[in-house]
Amino acid sequence: MSSSTPSAPSSSAQKLSIYPDPPRETLLLDTPSALEQHIGTVRRTATAHLRAAHAEVQGVVSRWIGVENRVEHRIKALLPPDERLTPGVLYVGVAILTGAILARHRGLPTRIVLPPVLGLGAATHFLPKLSSNVRAYVSDLEDEYTPGLAHVHETGKAHTAMGWERLKESGRGASESVKSGVGRVVEALQASTGLKIQEALGVARQIEKNAEQAVEEKVRDVVSSGEEKKV
Repeated sequence: MSSSTPSAPSSSAQKLSIYPDPPRETLLLDTPSALEQHIGTVRRTATAHLRAAHAEVQGVVSRWIGVENRVEHRIKALLPPDERLTPGVLYVGVAILTGAILARHRGLPTRIVLPPVLGLGAATHFLPKLSSNVRAYVSDLEDEYTPGLAHVHETGKAHTAMGWERLKESGRGASESVKSGVGRVVEALQASTGLKIQEALGVARQIEKNAEQAVEEKVRDVVSSGEEKKV
């Protein structure tokens, strides 16, 4: 009787591990829906428009700041450093108000023209350097932007100067005529009355000149004494 022995297990058989298997990595793909894609497109478009509008606003602000800087620089260039504005500006304002008061019962052209004319006259008298700078600046603007108007303006100023010179010459002639007439009258009175009127007039003029010289010398003495005290 033959006995059969059981066969040994094969070495190639796989042994089970006593530890659990490690977790496997799971890759999730986020696929946006059509609604999400549409919302993203709208958001990107709105962001681009907002950035463009912001850049436009910044450009406008930068240009405005540049204009302010140019205006400030121009005003500083027009203001003379050796001429005070405080009393002169007040006088100009008073002159404009006076013109408005004087012309309130007049016609419309007078009400329009008289206040600025008085204001310009007061500015020329009380603020001569500032008025000269403003006139030069306006003349430069005319030459640059409206050369035709500048030519007309220069022609008008030339004619005005010629008329003023003629008026002054006429005034000088009238003054000389009046002086000669007064001289003849004085001579006639002196011849008829025997009074020395011309000598009296000459003495009066000499006294007036002497008084003016005395006042000027007194003022100079006071000023010099004040300066010596300061030193």
